[in-house]
Amino acid sequence: MQTNNRSRISTINIILVSTLCVGATIAALTQNWVGAIWLLILGLSGLGAAFYARRPNARDITRINGIEYRDERDRDLARQGFATVGAAALILSVVEVVLAIIFLPQLVGVVSAQLLMLSVIWGMANSNAVKRS
Repeated sequence: MQTNNRSRISTINIILVSTLCVGATIAALTQNWVGAIWLLILGLSGLGAAFYARRPNARDITRINGIEYRDERDRDLARQGFATVGAAALILSVVEVVLAIIFLPQLVGVVSAQLLMLSVIWGMANSNAVKRS
C-alpha cells in the first residue's frame, strides 16, 4: 500500500493502529485496564514499526514486514508472503473451530464466523487473481 507523502503511513497501517487504539479506549472505558494497556502497547508498537519501515534507507524486508511498500516489487513480494499467511490462517481457524467445539462450545459461533469470513475472502481474492492473470 503506497502513499504519496513519505511521512504518512499506509492505509492498512492506519486501519490497524486505529483499531487497536479504539479497542484500548473501549477497554479503558469498561475498566479493563490490562486489556487497554496491551492494546495501546500493540497500537503504538505498530505505529512505530510503520514509521521505521518508511525510512528512506529501510531494507526491503523491513518495508514488506511493516506493510509499507515502496514499489511494485515490494507489493509482489508481499503478495507471496500474504498467500502463505492466508493458508496458515485458514488451517489455524479450522483447528480453532475444532478446539472450540471440544473445549469452549460458547465460542463456536464466533470462531465459525471467523472461518466463514476467511473462506469467503480467500475465494474472492482467488477470483480477483484469476481475473487479472
